[in-house]
Amino acid sequence: MRRYLSHQFPNEIKTYASLLLASIASVIVITFFLEVSDYAQHSFKNLIGTDPYLSFIITPIIFVGIVYVAKYYCHYVQGSGIPQLIAATDSRNKSIREQLLSFRIALGKIGFIFLGMLGGAPIGIEGPSIHIGGSIFYGFNRFIKLNRKFLIHALIAIGGSAGLIVAFNAPIAGFLFAYEEIGRKLKKQALILIAIMSGIVYLFAIMYRGDVNYLTNLSTYSLELTLVWQLLPLAILAGVLGGLFSKSTLFLINKFITHSKLKVITIAVVLGFIVASFNYLSTGQVAGSGKDEVLLMLGGTDLGLDFVVMKYFATLTSLASTIPGGLFMPSISIGAGIGSEVASFYTQIDTQVIIIMAMIAYLSAVIRAPLTSVFVILEMTTTLHLLIPGLMIAFIANWISKQIFAQPIYEALADNYLKLTGK
Repeated sequence: MRRYLSHQFPNEIKTYASLLLASIASVIVITFFLEVSDYAQHSFKNLIGTDPYLSFIITPIIFVGIVYVAKYYCHYVQGSGIPQLIAATDSRNKSIREQLLSFRIALGKIGFIFLGMLGGAPIGIEGPSIHIGGSIFYGFNRFIKLNRKFLIHALIAIGGSAGLIVAFNAPIAGFLFAYEEIGRKLKKQALILIAIMSGIVYLFAIMYRGDVNYLTNLSTYSLELTLVWQLLPLAILAGVLGGLFSKSTLFLINKFITHSKLKVITIAVVLGFIVASFNYLSTGQVAGSGKDEVLLMLGGTDLGLDFVVMKYFATLTSLASTIPGGLFMPSISIGAGIGSEVASFYTQIDTQVIIIMAMIAYLSAVIRAPLTSVFVILEMTTTLHLLIPGLMIAFIANWISKQIFAQPIYEALADNYLKLTGK
Protein backbone atom coordinates (compact mmCIF):
# COMPACT_ATOMS: atom_id res chain seq x y z
CA MET A 1 0.00 0.00 0.00
CA ARG A 2 2.79 2.43 0.91
CA ARG A 3 4.56 1.73 -2.38
CA TYR A 4 1.29 2.28 -4.26
CA LEU A 5 0.62 5.62 -2.57
CA SER A 6 4.16 6.86 -3.12
CA HIS A 7 3.85 5.97 -6.79
CA GLN A 8 0.50 7.68 -7.27
CA PHE A 9 0.95 10.79 -5.13
CA PRO A 10 3.80 13.23 -4.50
CA ASN A 11 5.75 12.04 -1.46
CA GLU A 12 8.03 14.97 -0.69
CA ILE A 13 7.18 17.46 2.05
CA LYS A 14 8.35 20.38 -0.10
CA THR A 15 5.75 19.41 -2.72
CA TYR A 16 2.87 19.78 -0.27
CA ALA A 17 4.42 22.92 1.20
CA SER A 18 4.55 24.42 -2.30
CA LEU A 19 0.92 23.42 -2.92
CA LEU A 20 -0.10 25.21 0.27
CA LEU A 21 1.89 28.30 -0.72
CA ALA A 22 0.30 28.23 -4.18
CA SER A 23 -3.14 28.02 -2.53
CA ILE A 24 -2.43 31.03 -0.33
CA ALA A 25 -0.96 32.98 -3.26
CA SER A 26 -4.01 32.19 -5.40
CA VAL A 27 -6.44 33.41 -2.75
CA ILE A 28 -4.54 36.68 -2.22
CA VAL A 29 -3.84 37.41 -5.90
CA ILE A 30 -7.29 36.50 -7.20
CA THR A 31 -9.04 38.45 -4.42
CA PHE A 32 -6.92 41.48 -5.34
CA PHE A 33 -7.77 40.93 -9.01
CA LEU A 34 -11.51 40.76 -8.28
CA GLU A 35 -11.37 43.95 -6.20
CA VAL A 36 -9.44 46.08 -8.72
CA SER A 37 -11.57 44.79 -11.61
CA ASP A 38 -14.74 45.60 -9.69
CA TYR A 39 -13.39 49.08 -9.04
CA ALA A 40 -12.64 49.52 -12.75
CA GLN A 41 -16.09 48.50 -13.97
CA HIS A 42 -17.85 50.72 -11.44
CA SER A 43 -15.60 53.65 -12.39
CA PHE A 44 -16.71 53.27 -16.02
CA LYS A 45 -20.38 52.94 -15.10
CA ASN A 46 -20.24 56.04 -12.90
CA LEU A 47 -18.59 58.00 -15.71
CA ILE A 48 -21.02 56.86 -18.39
CA GLY A 49 -23.95 57.44 -16.07
CA THR A 50 -23.26 61.17 -16.20
CA ASP A 51 -22.07 61.38 -19.84
CA PRO A 52 -22.96 58.35 -22.00
CA TYR A 53 -21.29 59.85 -25.10
CA LEU A 54 -17.87 59.23 -23.56
CA SER A 55 -18.31 55.53 -24.30
CA PHE A 56 -17.79 56.27 -28.02
CA ILE A 57 -14.33 57.60 -27.17
CA ILE A 58 -13.19 55.35 -24.33
CA THR A 59 -14.42 51.92 -25.45
CA PRO A 60 -13.02 51.81 -29.03
CA ILE A 61 -9.64 53.15 -27.89
CA ILE A 62 -9.40 50.54 -25.12
CA PHE A 63 -10.49 47.77 -27.50
CA VAL A 64 -7.86 48.67 -30.10
CA GLY A 65 -5.12 48.94 -27.49
CA ILE A 66 -5.92 45.63 -25.82
CA VAL A 67 -6.54 43.65 -29.02
CA TYR A 68 -3.35 44.91 -30.69
CA VAL A 69 -1.01 44.41 -27.72
CA ALA A 70 -2.51 41.05 -26.76
CA LYS A 71 -2.36 39.69 -30.30
CA TYR A 72 1.20 40.70 -31.09
CA TYR A 73 2.94 40.67 -27.71
CA CYS A 74 1.12 38.29 -25.35
CA HIS A 75 -1.30 36.25 -27.42
CA TYR A 76 -2.11 33.67 -24.77
CA VAL A 77 -3.86 36.11 -22.42
CA GLN A 78 -6.74 36.48 -24.90
CA GLY A 79 -10.25 35.28 -24.12
CA SER A 80 -11.48 33.85 -20.85
CA GLY A 81 -8.43 31.70 -20.12
CA ILE A 82 -10.32 28.44 -19.64
CA PRO A 83 -9.44 27.21 -23.17
CA GLN A 84 -5.79 27.78 -22.30
CA LEU A 85 -6.08 25.46 -19.30
CA ILE A 86 -7.79 22.79 -21.42
CA ALA A 87 -5.14 23.13 -24.13
CA ALA A 88 -2.36 22.91 -21.52
CA THR A 89 -3.72 19.62 -20.17
CA ASP A 90 -4.30 18.21 -23.66
CA SER A 91 -0.77 19.04 -24.81
CA ARG A 92 2.21 16.79 -24.10
CA ASN A 93 4.65 19.59 -24.88
CA LYS A 94 6.17 21.34 -21.85
CA SER A 95 7.08 24.48 -23.83
CA ILE A 96 3.46 24.87 -24.95
CA ARG A 97 2.22 24.61 -21.37
CA GLU A 98 4.69 27.29 -20.33
CA GLN A 99 3.38 29.59 -23.08
CA LEU A 100 -0.20 29.12 -21.90
CA LEU A 101 0.38 29.19 -18.12
CA SER A 102 2.93 31.22 -16.19
CA PHE A 103 3.29 34.00 -13.62
CA ARG A 104 3.76 36.40 -16.55
CA ILE A 105 0.47 35.29 -18.10
CA ALA A 106 -1.32 35.77 -14.76
CA LEU A 107 0.06 39.30 -14.45
CA GLY A 108 -0.92 40.12 -18.03
CA LYS A 109 -4.42 38.78 -17.47
CA ILE A 110 -4.91 41.01 -14.44
CA GLY A 111 -3.71 44.10 -16.30
CA PHE A 112 -5.76 43.54 -19.45
CA ILE A 113 -8.97 42.70 -17.58
CA PHE A 114 -8.55 45.86 -15.51
CA LEU A 115 -8.20 47.94 -18.69
CA GLY A 116 -11.11 46.13 -20.35
CA MET A 117 -13.38 46.85 -17.39
CA LEU A 118 -12.19 50.44 -17.35
CA GLY A 119 -13.16 50.65 -21.03
CA GLY A 120 -16.68 49.31 -20.56
CA ALA A 121 -16.18 45.84 -22.00
CA PRO A 122 -19.05 43.46 -21.09
CA ILE A 123 -16.71 40.79 -19.77
CA GLY A 124 -16.55 38.56 -16.73
CA ILE A 125 -13.71 38.36 -14.26
CA GLU A 126 -14.47 34.89 -12.95
CA GLY A 127 -13.22 32.91 -15.99
CA PRO A 128 -9.94 34.85 -15.99
CA SER A 129 -9.66 34.02 -12.28
CA ILE A 130 -9.52 30.37 -13.34
CA HIS A 131 -6.70 31.17 -15.79
CA ILE A 132 -4.85 33.11 -13.11
CA GLY A 133 -5.26 30.25 -10.63
CA GLY A 134 -3.98 27.72 -13.15
CA SER A 135 -1.04 29.96 -14.02
CA ILE A 136 -0.08 30.43 -10.37
CA PHE A 137 -0.20 26.72 -9.56
CA TYR A 138 1.66 25.76 -12.73
CA GLY A 139 4.18 28.52 -12.05
CA PHE A 140 4.91 26.92 -8.69
CA ASN A 141 5.91 23.76 -10.52
CA ARG A 142 9.36 25.26 -11.01
CA PHE A 143 9.77 24.70 -7.27
CA ILE A 144 7.77 21.47 -7.03
CA LYS A 145 9.24 20.01 -10.24
CA LEU A 146 6.60 17.37 -10.83
CA ASN A 147 7.54 15.16 -13.76
CA ARG A 148 4.70 12.68 -14.07
CA LYS A 149 2.16 13.84 -16.63
CA PHE A 150 -0.93 13.08 -14.58
CA LEU A 151 0.44 15.05 -11.60
CA ILE A 152 1.24 18.07 -13.79
CA HIS A 153 -2.27 17.94 -15.26
CA ALA A 154 -3.68 17.61 -11.74
CA LEU A 155 -1.71 20.70 -10.74
CA ILE A 156 -3.29 22.69 -13.58
CA ALA A 157 -6.76 21.41 -12.66
CA ILE A 158 -6.20 22.34 -9.01
CA GLY A 159 -5.30 25.87 -10.11
CA GLY A 160 -8.42 26.15 -12.24
CA SER A 161 -10.55 24.85 -9.40
CA ALA A 162 -8.92 27.35 -7.03
CA GLY A 163 -9.72 30.21 -9.39
CA LEU A 164 -13.41 29.37 -9.52
CA ILE A 165 -13.62 28.74 -5.77
CA VAL A 166 -12.07 32.10 -4.93
CA ALA A 167 -14.11 33.93 -7.58
CA PHE A 168 -17.53 32.48 -6.70
CA ASN A 169 -16.96 31.17 -3.16
CA ALA A 170 -18.28 27.85 -4.49
CA PRO A 171 -16.14 24.85 -3.45
CA ILE A 172 -18.31 22.10 -4.92
CA ALA A 173 -18.59 23.92 -8.24
CA GLY A 174 -14.83 24.45 -8.23
CA PHE A 175 -14.12 20.74 -7.97
CA LEU A 176 -16.81 19.81 -10.51
CA PHE A 177 -15.45 22.39 -12.93
CA ALA A 178 -11.98 20.87 -12.65
CA TYR A 179 -13.53 17.49 -13.48
CA GLU A 180 -15.95 18.55 -16.24
CA GLU A 181 -13.80 21.03 -18.13
CA ILE A 182 -10.16 20.28 -17.33
CA GLY A 183 -9.77 16.87 -15.74
CA ARG A 184 -12.03 14.48 -17.65
CA LYS A 185 -9.00 12.39 -18.65
CA LEU A 186 -7.41 12.44 -15.20
CA LYS A 187 -7.08 9.32 -13.06
CA LYS A 188 -9.11 8.97 -9.89
CA GLN A 189 -5.96 9.49 -7.81
CA ALA A 190 -5.57 12.94 -9.35
CA LEU A 191 -9.22 13.73 -8.65
CA ILE A 192 -8.69 12.87 -4.98
CA LEU A 193 -5.77 15.30 -4.84
CA ILE A 194 -7.88 17.97 -6.58
CA ALA A 195 -10.73 17.47 -4.09
CA ILE A 196 -8.38 17.80 -1.11
CA MET A 197 -6.69 20.92 -2.47
CA SER A 198 -10.06 22.46 -3.42
CA GLY A 199 -11.14 22.13 0.20
CA ILE A 200 -7.90 23.71 1.40
CA VAL A 201 -8.24 26.64 -1.01
CA TYR A 202 -11.82 27.22 0.16
CA LEU A 203 -10.66 27.17 3.78
CA PHE A 204 -7.93 29.73 3.05
CA ALA A 205 -10.44 31.92 1.17
CA ILE A 206 -12.83 31.92 4.14
CA MET A 207 -10.01 32.73 6.53
CA TYR A 208 -8.79 35.57 4.32
CA ARG A 209 -12.04 37.35 3.47
CA GLY A 210 -14.88 35.61 5.30
CA ASP A 211 -17.66 33.27 4.19
CA VAL A 212 -19.99 35.43 2.11
CA ASN A 213 -22.48 34.66 -0.65
CA TYR A 214 -21.30 35.78 -4.06
CA LEU A 215 -24.85 36.85 -4.91
CA THR A 216 -27.42 36.63 -2.12
CA ASN A 217 -29.10 34.18 0.24
CA LEU A 218 -32.33 32.87 -1.30
CA SER A 219 -32.63 29.77 0.86
CA THR A 220 -36.22 30.62 1.83
CA TYR A 221 -37.45 30.03 -1.73
CA SER A 222 -38.50 26.55 -2.80
CA LEU A 223 -40.08 24.69 -5.70
CA GLU A 224 -42.56 21.82 -5.57
CA LEU A 225 -41.32 18.94 -7.70
CA THR A 226 -44.81 18.55 -9.17
CA LEU A 227 -44.26 21.91 -10.90
CA VAL A 228 -40.87 21.10 -12.44
CA TRP A 229 -42.45 20.11 -15.79
CA GLN A 230 -43.46 23.75 -16.24
CA LEU A 231 -39.78 24.66 -16.59
CA LEU A 232 -39.40 22.69 -19.84
CA PRO A 233 -40.13 25.66 -22.16
CA LEU A 234 -37.60 27.75 -20.21
CA ALA A 235 -34.95 25.04 -20.62
CA ILE A 236 -35.63 24.83 -24.36
CA LEU A 237 -35.48 28.61 -24.79
CA ALA A 238 -32.24 28.89 -22.83
CA GLY A 239 -30.76 25.92 -24.70
CA VAL A 240 -31.51 27.46 -28.09
CA LEU A 241 -30.17 30.90 -27.16
CA GLY A 242 -27.06 29.42 -25.52
CA GLY A 243 -26.35 27.14 -28.46
CA LEU A 244 -26.72 29.99 -30.95
CA PHE A 245 -24.46 32.15 -28.79
CA SER A 246 -21.67 29.56 -28.80
CA LYS A 247 -22.01 28.85 -32.51
CA SER A 248 -22.01 32.56 -33.40
CA THR A 249 -19.03 33.28 -31.15
CA LEU A 250 -16.85 30.58 -32.74
CA PHE A 251 -17.96 31.61 -36.24
CA LEU A 252 -17.05 35.27 -35.68
CA ILE A 253 -13.72 34.52 -33.98
CA ASN A 254 -12.66 32.35 -36.93
CA LYS A 255 -14.05 34.89 -39.40
CA PHE A 256 -12.01 37.72 -37.89
CA ILE A 257 -8.68 35.86 -37.95
CA THR A 258 -6.24 37.95 -39.96
CA HIS A 259 -2.51 38.59 -40.14
CA SER A 260 -2.91 42.14 -41.42
CA LYS A 261 -2.28 44.71 -38.69
CA LEU A 262 -4.56 47.18 -40.45
CA LYS A 263 -7.43 44.67 -40.46
CA VAL A 264 -6.78 43.81 -36.80
CA ILE A 265 -7.07 47.49 -35.85
CA THR A 266 -10.12 48.02 -38.10
CA ILE A 267 -11.98 45.05 -36.64
CA ALA A 268 -11.15 46.17 -33.09
CA VAL A 269 -12.41 49.71 -33.83
CA VAL A 270 -15.68 48.46 -35.35
CA LEU A 271 -16.36 46.00 -32.53
CA GLY A 272 -15.40 48.64 -29.97
CA PHE A 273 -17.93 51.05 -31.46
CA ILE A 274 -20.63 48.36 -31.41
CA VAL A 275 -20.03 47.75 -27.70
CA ALA A 276 -19.90 51.52 -27.14
CA SER A 277 -23.33 51.81 -28.77
CA PHE A 278 -24.78 49.27 -26.37
CA ASN A 279 -23.15 51.08 -23.45
CA TYR A 280 -24.64 54.37 -24.64
CA LEU A 281 -28.14 52.94 -25.13
CA SER A 282 -28.09 51.23 -21.73
CA THR A 283 -26.28 54.08 -19.93
CA GLY A 284 -23.50 51.66 -19.07
CA GLN A 285 -25.79 48.95 -17.73
CA VAL A 286 -24.48 46.22 -20.06
CA ALA A 287 -20.84 47.07 -19.26
CA GLY A 288 -18.87 44.86 -16.90
CA SER A 289 -19.66 41.41 -15.62
CA GLY A 290 -23.37 41.85 -14.93
CA LYS A 291 -23.25 40.91 -11.25
CA ASP A 292 -24.94 44.14 -10.11
CA GLU A 293 -27.74 43.62 -12.60
CA VAL A 294 -28.29 40.04 -11.42
CA LEU A 295 -28.63 41.27 -7.84
CA LEU A 296 -31.17 43.86 -8.99
CA MET A 297 -33.25 41.25 -10.81
CA LEU A 298 -33.11 38.83 -7.88
CA GLY A 299 -34.30 41.71 -5.72
CA GLY A 300 -37.37 42.21 -7.91
CA THR A 301 -36.22 44.91 -10.34
CA ASP A 302 -37.31 44.37 -13.95
CA LEU A 303 -34.54 45.58 -16.29
CA GLY A 304 -36.60 44.83 -19.37
CA LEU A 305 -36.13 42.79 -22.52
CA ASP A 306 -33.83 45.45 -23.96
CA PHE A 307 -31.23 44.64 -21.28
CA VAL A 308 -31.26 40.95 -22.22
CA VAL A 309 -30.91 41.70 -25.94
CA MET A 310 -28.15 44.28 -25.49
CA LYS A 311 -26.19 42.18 -22.97
CA TYR A 312 -26.45 39.16 -25.28
CA PHE A 313 -25.08 40.93 -28.34
CA ALA A 314 -22.59 43.10 -26.44
CA THR A 315 -21.08 39.99 -24.83
CA LEU A 316 -21.01 38.23 -28.21
CA THR A 317 -19.25 41.23 -29.77
CA SER A 318 -16.71 41.44 -26.97
CA LEU A 319 -15.84 37.73 -27.16
CA ALA A 320 -15.54 37.91 -30.95
CA SER A 321 -12.91 40.64 -30.53
CA THR A 322 -10.79 38.14 -28.48
CA ILE A 323 -10.01 40.69 -25.77
CA PRO A 324 -9.29 39.02 -22.42
CA GLY A 325 -12.52 38.50 -20.54
CA GLY A 326 -14.70 35.87 -18.96
CA LEU A 327 -17.98 34.32 -20.03
CA PHE A 328 -19.37 32.99 -16.74
CA MET A 329 -20.93 36.07 -15.15
CA PRO A 330 -22.13 37.73 -18.39
CA SER A 331 -23.89 34.45 -19.23
CA ILE A 332 -25.39 34.29 -15.75
CA SER A 333 -26.69 37.87 -16.13
CA ILE A 334 -28.22 37.05 -19.52
CA GLY A 335 -29.85 33.98 -17.98
CA ALA A 336 -31.18 36.10 -15.12
CA GLY A 337 -32.62 38.53 -17.65
CA ILE A 338 -34.34 35.71 -19.51
CA GLY A 339 -35.80 34.41 -16.26
CA SER A 340 -36.97 37.86 -15.21
CA GLU A 341 -38.77 38.34 -18.53
CA VAL A 342 -40.59 34.99 -18.55
CA ALA A 343 -41.38 34.93 -14.81
CA SER A 344 -44.77 36.56 -15.36
CA PHE A 345 -45.91 33.41 -17.20
CA TYR A 346 -45.24 31.30 -14.11
CA THR A 347 -47.99 32.08 -11.62
CA GLN A 348 -47.25 29.10 -9.36
CA ILE A 349 -43.48 29.57 -9.06
CA ASP A 350 -41.65 32.44 -7.37
CA THR A 351 -39.86 34.89 -9.67
CA GLN A 352 -36.56 34.30 -7.86
CA VAL A 353 -36.79 30.55 -8.49
CA ILE A 354 -37.48 31.13 -12.18
CA ILE A 355 -34.44 33.42 -12.39
CA ILE A 356 -32.26 30.82 -10.64
CA MET A 357 -33.41 28.11 -13.05
CA ALA A 358 -32.90 30.39 -16.06
CA MET A 359 -29.36 31.22 -14.93
CA ILE A 360 -28.59 27.51 -14.60
CA ALA A 361 -30.13 26.64 -17.96
CA TYR A 362 -28.47 29.39 -19.98
CA LEU A 363 -25.03 28.95 -18.38
CA SER A 364 -25.23 25.20 -19.00
CA ALA A 365 -26.20 25.80 -22.63
CA VAL A 366 -23.27 28.14 -23.21
CA ILE A 367 -20.39 26.45 -21.38
CA ARG A 368 -21.81 22.91 -21.73
CA ALA A 369 -20.83 21.90 -18.22
CA PRO A 370 -24.19 21.13 -16.55
CA LEU A 371 -22.89 20.01 -13.16
CA THR A 372 -20.69 23.08 -12.78
CA SER A 373 -23.56 25.32 -13.90
CA VAL A 374 -25.96 23.85 -11.36
CA PHE A 375 -23.68 23.98 -8.36
CA VAL A 376 -22.13 27.38 -9.07
CA ILE A 377 -25.58 29.02 -9.20
CA LEU A 378 -27.00 27.11 -6.24
CA GLU A 379 -23.94 27.80 -4.09
CA MET A 380 -23.98 31.50 -4.98
CA THR A 381 -27.61 31.78 -3.92
CA THR A 382 -27.60 29.25 -1.03
CA THR A 383 -30.29 27.16 -2.74
CA LEU A 384 -28.81 23.66 -2.84
CA HIS A 385 -32.28 22.35 -1.96
CA LEU A 386 -33.22 23.17 -5.59
CA LEU A 387 -30.69 20.59 -6.81
CA ILE A 388 -33.13 18.18 -8.50
CA PRO A 389 -34.96 20.75 -10.67
CA GLY A 390 -31.63 22.46 -11.32
CA LEU A 391 -30.08 19.25 -12.65
CA MET A 392 -33.09 18.52 -14.83
CA ILE A 393 -33.17 21.93 -16.47
CA ALA A 394 -29.38 22.03 -16.88
CA PHE A 395 -29.16 18.73 -18.72
CA ILE A 396 -32.12 19.57 -20.97
CA ALA A 397 -30.63 22.95 -21.91
CA ASN A 398 -27.24 21.31 -22.41
CA TRP A 399 -28.76 18.73 -24.79
CA ILE A 400 -30.66 21.36 -26.77
CA SER A 401 -27.50 23.44 -27.13
CA LYS A 402 -25.56 20.38 -28.30
CA GLN A 403 -27.99 19.91 -31.19
CA ILE A 404 -27.17 23.41 -32.40
CA PHE A 405 -23.41 23.34 -31.87
CA ALA A 406 -21.89 19.95 -31.08
CA GLN A 407 -18.51 20.96 -29.66
CA PRO A 408 -18.41 22.81 -26.31
CA ILE A 409 -17.18 26.37 -26.77
CA TYR A 410 -14.16 26.03 -24.47
CA GLU A 411 -13.01 22.84 -26.21
CA ALA A 412 -13.32 24.50 -29.62
CA LEU A 413 -11.26 27.48 -28.46
CA ALA A 414 -8.70 25.15 -26.87
CA ASP A 415 -8.31 23.39 -30.23
CA ASN A 416 -7.55 26.78 -31.78
CA TYR A 417 -4.73 27.33 -29.28
CA LEU A 418 -3.28 23.89 -29.98
CA LYS A 419 -3.35 24.59 -33.72
CA LEU A 420 -1.52 27.87 -33.16
CA THR A 421 1.16 26.19 -31.06
CA GLY A 422 1.39 23.14 -33.27
CA LYS A 423 0.59 20.94 -30.21
